[in-house]
Amino acid sequence: MTLPRKTRRFFPAALILAGAGLAAACTTASVAQDTATAPFACQIAVEDTGRATSFRGLVQASESLSGSYSLHLTGRGTNIRQGGGFSARAGETVTLGQSMLSGDAADYTAELTLTVNGATYSCQAVDTDA
Repeated sequence: MTLPRKTRRFFPAALILAGAGLAAACTTASVAQDTATAPFACQIAVEDTGRATSFRGLVQASESLSGSYSLHLTGRGTNIRQGGGFSARAGETVTLGQSMLSGDAADYTAELTLTVNGATYSCQAVDTDA
């Protein structure tokens, strides 16, 4: 069976795009690193202020480093993305994005991702009220 001319052009493009998407998904999944071996400690500090919740991305460097970060907050109609480059000297704690949102921390999902020396790390949320 011969495909119409338009369909023949579409199939190779669709296969290329599908392959690129699969490669990107595999690459992203394979680069996540354990922060226990990282040259820094990182967290999302979560603090209940009474009527609102504060989220702050933090990195504490054990050696001088630079990289990029992405802080993503979602929930209750909220979709906030903050990110960019950062640098920190040995022993320094740097704030990497922050936001104050109404409601309880349980109403939101917070993700902080750092990329340092080509490796990507996922940081955990920590309740600072405890």
